[in-house]
Amino acid sequence: MNPPCGRCNKPVYPTEKINCLDKYWHKGCFSCEVCKMALSMTTYKGFEKKPYCSMHYPKTSFTIVTDTPENLRLKQQSMLNSQALYKEDFEKSKGKGFSVVADTPEMQRVKKTQDQISHKRFQAIYSYMAAEADEVSLQEGDLILDVEPVDDGWMFGFNQRTGQRGLLPANYVRPV
Repeated sequence: MNPPCGRCNKPVYPTEKINCLDKYWHKGCFSCEVCKMALSMTTYKGFEKKPYCSMHYPKTSFTIVTDTPENLRLKQQSMLNSQALYKEDFEKSKGKGFSVVADTPEMQRVKKTQDQISHKRFQAIYSYMAAEADEVSLQEGDLILDVEPVDDGWMFGFNQRTGQRGLLPANYVRPV
């Protein structure tokens, strides 16, 4: 009796038989699982007892790390170091309120803006025509009082000259 083909399950006769991956194949059925390209004994790559061309051969990626004694020791050491650093940072900043961990250029810019805004008094260095109803028009030299930051690049304040209260561009004023 002739064995069945690994792909089509029809009998494989000795004249067309390919024995590979613990199965018998017709020459026409021995092809890549993905692109169906015809393969030979020298061009195939087997994965889970199925033939693939080199382009479609499944890539195996290992995600599990074995818990060897050395890996467990390194993991425990990393945890201890991390806890020690956080405790040290906590002890240093105790009673000082919130501390910024990273002093990036963006954080320095925000801190500088917050320091400037704490003055609450600004002077217009450029004229600005309000584009929306909730904005305040400025003339060079106007005094702006009770300034509060709104978001990046905008402030809310009171123009002493006009008596208007509203949004104004932060880069058009300087602290007084």
